[in-house]
Amino acid sequence: MLLTQEVLLYLAVIFLLGGLVKGAVGFGLPTIGIGLGAMVVDIPTAMLLVAVPTVLSNAWQIAVNGQVWQTARRVWLFLVASVALIPLGIAVLIHVPEWPYERLLGLVILVYSLWSLRGKDWILRQPESRWLAVAFGSINAFITGITGCFSVPGVMYLRGLGLNKANLLGAMGWLYLLSALTMSASLAAFGHATMALNGWSIVACLPVALGLVLGTLIQRRLSEAVFRKVFLWAFAVIGVVLMVWS
Repeated sequence: MLLTQEVLLYLAVIFLLGGLVKGAVGFGLPTIGIGLGAMVVDIPTAMLLVAVPTVLSNAWQIAVNGQVWQTARRVWLFLVASVALIPLGIAVLIHVPEWPYERLLGLVILVYSLWSLRGKDWILRQPESRWLAVAFGSINAFITGITGCFSVPGVMYLRGLGLNKANLLGAMGWLYLLSALTMSASLAAFGHATMALNGWSIVACLPVALGLVLGTLIQRRLSEAVFRKVFLWAFAVIGVVLMVWS
């Protein structure tokens, strides 16, 4: 897809906003990058552009939250399942282009936003169940492949495990990191990655980094809870817009 100067400027603002939210509340870069990006480019292009910033920002999130390998060992089966079906989802996205993927993406974003706005997590009765880990991971992987959204229902599952904040952020970092790597590799395998798009994905790290710095400053001055709620409502609006006007 041809990226005009107008489109690139719009995408730069999107990635700046995504980095700002990521820095302030610890999530939101892929949601904003693909959700808003899908309004001006196709979903596979938005996926490729968000890949490098997502990998680097979540590698950083994993590193700063401690107990990196302990967290990975606890949720390893879920993590494996959460990437296994991404290539299948990508194949469906590419070979069945007539499906309303943007509307599905909007629905996924809306579900995640409204669920997060509930204010409390549900707790799994059997957090050590391997069946649940595989089921939630597999569903998450397929949805990631066809929409580029990494969070539903994977983040719901991780929150239901009762992890402390540091381990939860670390587990989410692993989920997003591995999903972004598998997603970009799958797009490359299906011939949808180009040197130009990979280059622009690297360039996108600049507005994301600036946004991360600004988001960190905002986090120090404003209530994280209020800021988080504002952007979750904004995500919900994005979801509705994609469902109605895509």
